[in-house]
Amino acid sequence: MDAGGLQCRGCGSGNVVFDPKRRILTCHQCGKEEYYSRATLNANRKVLFSKENALSFFNSGKFDNAQHYALEILNIVKDNAPALYIIAYHDEFVMRKEGAMRRFFENVNEIPFEYDEVRDLKQLLVSSAYNMLDFEFDIIQLMAANMQSQEDADELGEFIDKVCPFFISKRTSMDFFTEEHAEMYKDLAEHCGVPKTCFSLIKAISDNPDSPYANNSFYLGAKTKYFYEHFVLPVGTIVNSMKDNELKAKFVGAYEKKKQQYEQDANLK
Repeated sequence: MDAGGLQCRGCGSGNVVFDPKRRILTCHQCGKEEYYSRATLNANRKVLFSKENALSFFNSGKFDNAQHYALEILNIVKDNAPALYIIAYHDEFVMRKEGAMRRFFENVNEIPFEYDEVRDLKQLLVSSAYNMLDFEFDIIQLMAANMQSQEDADELGEFIDKVCPFFISKRTSMDFFTEEHAEMYKDLAEHCGVPKTCFSLIKAISDNPDSPYANNSFYLGAKTKYFYEHFVLPVGTIVNSMKDNELKAKFVGAYEKKKQQYEQDANLK
């Protein structure tokens, strides 16, 4: 197959063939076989050129063009994560192949990301967040797994605060807010603060469609108490878990005020 501009590092010949599955370059000139790491392949000039085009077209909504260049990347690096995301996104939302995005998240966890892949994937996820509401949990898991060190905390927090407030604001009920989901928000708050996400959760106490504030339904006692126990109180746990900084006291105070007002309006105390 096309070796993407690769040359034999023994004799320098361009008469080579590359097997992307095994990452082996075979030279027809001198017979040398050579293994290429993911890092080396991702730095290949053809990969870099195709990646620049793929990202540019994707971010401008030209998904067919983005797919074309993503396929060129995968011809050389079969497990390049941003290219796989573009293909899955195109399949799911352009070609209407249901399940493509789910399969991406199921399979991508096996890939050892390079730093540039994490950076590019973040860009793609922010750009396409409007279609990714159903995959918030998967997105957080994937990015947190690839940005685990304390040195990555600020960068991870910045990414989370770009996508999660949007997701929270678009929820049509409280159903997304499972115990597992709340625990993940708590872990993020402890690790990197995520003030915008915490603010959005506090705001959702009154804005979420299941909130009694949204439709003036405090008279529905059982539903009002359920929302309190399964949304209002868990949000408090998340906010109180925020990494200590100058914002934490302000957020805890805002939450307590909102919680007390809810209890008063619901006649819970």
